[in-house]
Amino acid sequence: MLTHKDIDNTDKIETMRMDLYNEEVLYEYETIEHQYLGYFVALLCSLFIFWMSYDSSHDGLDVGEIIIYVGGGLLLNLVFIFFASADIKRIYKFTKNGILTEQADVVPEYAYQCIRMIGRVGVVVCLVAVVFVGPMAFVGAGASALLSFKLVNFRLKAMMFETLYFDESVIIKSSKINYITIVPNAQLLLSLDGIFCNKKNANDIFNTLRDFYPNGHFYEVEEEDDIYSHYKYKEFLHPMDQD
Repeated sequence: MLTHKDIDNTDKIETMRMDLYNEEVLYEYETIEHQYLGYFVALLCSLFIFWMSYDSSHDGLDVGEIIIYVGGGLLLNLVFIFFASADIKRIYKFTKNGILTEQADVVPEYAYQCIRMIGRVGVVVCLVAVVFVGPMAFVGAGASALLSFKLVNFRLKAMMFETLYFDESVIIKSSKINYITIVPNAQLLLSLDGIFCNKKNANDIFNTLRDFYPNGHFYEVEEEDDIYSHYKYKEFLHPMDQD
């Protein structure tokens, strides 16, 4: 547990932060945040590609243009639907000194396989273009080749976040959106956190936080905006943090 005496003790803070990965997990919660924007973008992209192909069809479409429109459209829609709109899974692991959060997009394995397959095809196309067109092909295909080689091993990695307990913190839960914010009474970013909850575990997480913040100030509000307008939130959010 960090106190005001530890604010400038960077060695202690760094040691505690690294120890989070090896400490015993006392409580663990998994939450899912649903995303929908990518579906809307994919629809707009499909309509745009359809309009482009229709406009070009007046002069006739060759095989290359069809491949570009169809292949490009499928690739973009795949990215928008499965990656831009991927659900976000977070696993909150409560230890004696802090919370370790693991965050990753929920993307089906076949989506990665499709991306990697497109990458392999792109590599082959770029190499064939160099053979038949010559070095000038690198002008247009160079960037495509680099991207294709990256796509071959494409895979998203989970992100890790650390939150150390600070003895005096304000913890506010919004029941409308099942969100909990933690703000320490110090300019200490390692103790500033926001916890996204599912409806079924919001109360459990909120009550678990009570065990780890014995000197914390706990409040429940309705809307998300009520969090940021709460007098205690403003009191603990220091001017430097607001900048």
